[in-house]
Amino acid sequence: MEINCVFPPSLSTPDHIALAEDLGYQRAWVYDVPVSYADTGATLALAAHRTTTIRLGVSVFTPHLRHLTANAGLIAYLTTIAPGRFDTGVGAGFTSSTYLGRKPSKWAYVEEYVRALQVLLAGGDLEWEGATVSLMHSPASGISYPIDTPIWIGAHGPKGFGVAQRLGAGVVTNPTHGDNPVPFAGACQLTYYGTVLDDDEAIDSPRAVDAAGPGASLALHMGEHGPLAGMPEAEAYAREIAALPENRRHLELYRGHLIEPNSIDRRYITADVIRRGTMTGTRSDIATTLKRLEDAGASAVLYQPAGRDIPRELRAFREAAELRHAVTATAKEAHHA
Repeated sequence: MEINCVFPPSLSTPDHIALAEDLGYQRAWVYDVPVSYADTGATLALAAHRTTTIRLGVSVFTPHLRHLTANAGLIAYLTTIAPGRFDTGVGAGFTSSTYLGRKPSKWAYVEEYVRALQVLLAGGDLEWEGATVSLMHSPASGISYPIDTPIWIGAHGPKGFGVAQRLGAGVVTNPTHGDNPVPFAGACQLTYYGTVLDDDEAIDSPRAVDAAGPGASLALHMGEHGPLAGMPEAEAYAREIAALPENRRHLELYRGHLIEPNSIDRRYITADVIRRGTMTGTRSDIATTLKRLEDAGASAVLYQPAGRDIPRELRAFREAAELRHAVTATAKEAHHA
């Protein structure tokens, strides 16, 4: 199983990606939310020049943030400056659409969008929104076609999985399947939120809250559709969000999303919210969890470090990931005893 990482890009992310390469992470991706994070393209361009082996990628491009040709052009550029090591994620945009006060794209449109990207990246042209469009980089630009990039679909249900299956793409999803097999037959990366606790550290220590807070906030944002369904903290959080003016509700809901808890989030992040809303644990706890995910069919985990000390989070999670091999060895010894 690959041990990968993903970042809400900040000005420090290129340095963190370089460290991830040194630590042995195989992929380092960034989210694409222009209104909340540092620029996606600039971040990955800097990271490309500071690394040589780690795969870079975007998780995920969405149809409504930029025109089709703008995303295709950015993919062409990033694939050119990181040859053979750039991954393209595409999704419906459940979160990024909320920032704009919109609904996510229909899955049929996402599939059409990916196929259109593939035509453009192959050097072709097509009809899109009533016009013929094409990528027309001349040799002087340094970009040439065809552009080859693996496609990953950000999907959390059967419709998204179906799109990935038809496209021959991998999926990026949340580990909501419990101990059941991952519900997708192809390459599958499971996102992982939380922090690695020291052996004697409380789950609600100031450091743990700082590092696990963004993941816990995500669980609060998901409300009744997430891991905190039915918890009093989640219900109180939902009531406070619902009381906000309707024209600003979508902004306050996702302010600081996945990078820093906002002032509303902080009131509801308790030890129980961190425990149920993230996969926080000691190194041995996380090693056991990773082994379980691996046994369930995950081909990779995509860990998002957070808080004020990203280097510490990257190192600690990598150490925990290596311990999963010891979990396997211990299980084998117990079986033969």
